[in-house]
Amino acid sequence: MPIFVCGINHKTAPVALRERVTFAPEKIALYLADLINQENISEAVLLSTCNRSELYCVADHEAQVIDWFCRQHRVPYDDLAPFMYCYQDRDAVEHIMHVACGLDSMVLGESEILRQMKDAFSESCICGAIGTVFNRLFQEVFMAAKEVRTSTSIGACPVSVSSAAVNFIKNNYSELFSQSTVLLIGAGVAVDLMMRYLKIHPPKRIVIANRNRDNAVIFSEQYHCEVISLKELPEILPQIDIIISATGSALPIVTKSMLAVCQNALLIVDIAVPRDIEPAAAELSHIRLHSIDDLKIIIQQNVRGREHAADKAREMIKQKSEDLMIWLSSVAIVAMTIRAYRKQVEDLCQIELTKARRQLERGDNPTEVLTSFSYALTNKLLHAPTMQLRQAGHEGRLEILQIAQKLFSIPEPIVDAELELI
Repeated sequence: MPIFVCGINHKTAPVALRERVTFAPEKIALYLADLINQENISEAVLLSTCNRSELYCVADHEAQVIDWFCRQHRVPYDDLAPFMYCYQDRDAVEHIMHVACGLDSMVLGESEILRQMKDAFSESCICGAIGTVFNRLFQEVFMAAKEVRTSTSIGACPVSVSSAAVNFIKNNYSELFSQSTVLLIGAGVAVDLMMRYLKIHPPKRIVIANRNRDNAVIFSEQYHCEVISLKELPEILPQIDIIISATGSALPIVTKSMLAVCQNALLIVDIAVPRDIEPAAAELSHIRLHSIDDLKIIIQQNVRGREHAADKAREMIKQKSEDLMIWLSSVAIVAMTIRAYRKQVEDLCQIELTKARRQLERGDNPTEVLTSFSYALTNKLLHAPTMQLRQAGHEGRLEILQIAQKLFSIPEPIVDAELELI
C-alpha cells in the first residue's frame, strides 16, 4: 500500500484558513480511530501545529485520503483544495523528513517541530495506528533529523517563532519596548521561550495570563513576573502596552468587545493558530494587531546564512528516502511472495482434500484415505523444491542449497566419510 501525505501549511495557506483546518489535541484519538476504521487505510499519524495540519497514512487510494482530510473541517472542498498538497511514496517520505528536520518550517531549522512529530507518532502508537511500515519509517525519520542536526549547521543560532515575535516588536516598536508593560497569554513552550528572550532585554513589567493560574506560577518563580488567570484579563488590559499570545485555545481569548472598552493604545502579536485575538479587533483605531504570518519577513532575514546547510540536509534526506523506498519495495515483494506461496499450498491442499472426501463418501477405509492424503500432499509440496535443489546441485550452485537449509530450518546434513572422498 502506498504512503500518502495530505495537508496544508504556512507556505500554502494563510492563517485565516489554517486556523479552520486543525486537529484538536483532545480529539486526536478519535480521529485516528476513525482513520483506521476506514477501509483501505492501515496506518496513520496526524500532525497539527500552528503552521501545519497534515495527515500521514498508508492507504490504497489518494482520493480516499483527501476526502477524509476535507470532511474533518467545516471548510468546503472547493475552498480548501487550492491550498492543499498531497504527496505519495518517495515524495511523501521526503516531505516527512523535511518537516522533522525543520526544513519546511517557517523558522528554518527549528527543533520544536521534531518534538511535535515525536508526540504525534507516540499518540498513534498508543491508539494502535502504527504498523510495520510506519514503525520503520518514523524511526528512520527521527534518525535522519538527528544526523542532519549533528552533521550540518542547520540548527546554528536558532530562531524560533517566539524569538521572532519579540524581535518583531523590538525592531518595529523600539520606542515602546523598554518602558512597556507586556502581557503574555499562555504558559506553554512558546511562552517559556519568550521569557528567555525578554529576560535579556526586559521591558518595565511582564504579566503572564493563563487559563489555569497555577500552571503559570513556575514562570513567576523563574523570571520574577506577575501571573493572573484569564478571568482577570478585563481588569488588567487597561494597564497593558504590548500583548503576545500563544495558546492552544480553539476560540478567541481576547475579543473585540474586550479591547473596545480599553482606551489605551495596544500593540498585539498573536502567534497562535487558531488565533487567540479576535481578528475584528484590528478595526479598533487604538489597536495594532499582527498575526504569525506577519513575522515571515524577519524570520527569513535571520535564516539566510543557513541556506547552504539546508541544501546539504536536503541531499542527505534525498538519499535516505531512496534507501527507505528500496526497503519498502522489498517488504511489498516479500508480502506478495508469501501470499502467492500460501495460495499455492492452499490450492494443492484443497485438491487432495476434495479427493479424500470423495473416497470417504464412497466408504473407503479412513486410515488408508488419510495415509494416501498425507503421502500425496507431501509429494506435491516437495516436488518443485526438490527439482530446484537437484538442479542447483547439478549446476554447482551451493548457495541455493545453503539458502534452502536456512529457509526451511533444515539441519546440517551429515556427510559420509567415503562420499566426501569421491
